Amino acid sequence: MVSDENQFPAIDSKTSKGWTLAIKVFFSIFAVLTPLMMILMAWLTLASKIKFEIKFLIAVLAIFVIGLFVWLLRVQIRKKTATKIIRATVDKTGIHYYSNKRLVKSVQYNQLMPNPENGKYDVFIPLDQTDTIMDLCFYVFDDVVEKVVMKAFFIEGDVVITNGNSLKKHFIKELLCSDPT
Repeated sequence: MVSDENQFPAIDSKTSKGWTLAIKVFFSIFAVLTPLMMILMAWLTLASKIKFEIKFLIAVLAIFVIGLFVWLLRVQIRKKTATKIIRATVDKTGIHYYSNKRLVKSVQYNQLMPNPENGKYDVFIPLDQTDTIMDLCFYVFDDVVEKVVMKAFFIEGDVVITNGNSLKKHFIKELLCSDPT
């Protein structure tokens, strides 16, 4: 007899170290060049022969933008150091997100709920989506707001995942193959 593991094997996400590095380098260059360009713009404006009021306004604006940019960068760095999701796995129980070897969070099939308004459509693609890629949506109980809310199937990660569509297909495949009882 074939075991359940062989009938529905777990699929891990595949990451692209090259694309992840390229994106990190691009945004790092952007993070350095933006304040430098603002400083250069303010310096060139102060050295030009325009009215003092305009020079003062541009200098204040440059200081404000640089301060805002540095603040946003610090907030982003502080947020990223909390937990880094580096791997996602879809198995017979749901989708699981891992940080190194530790489980960060999961969306399990038994957590999926029907639409609270009409009791239908556990998992669906919204028909009113026109401008974006069609997202797979489902309903889960949110402990924070204490009600059933709609969530989109989004594969989270701090690295570039190259087999996201395969993970989504595998998630749907298990939904179709699982016994509702």
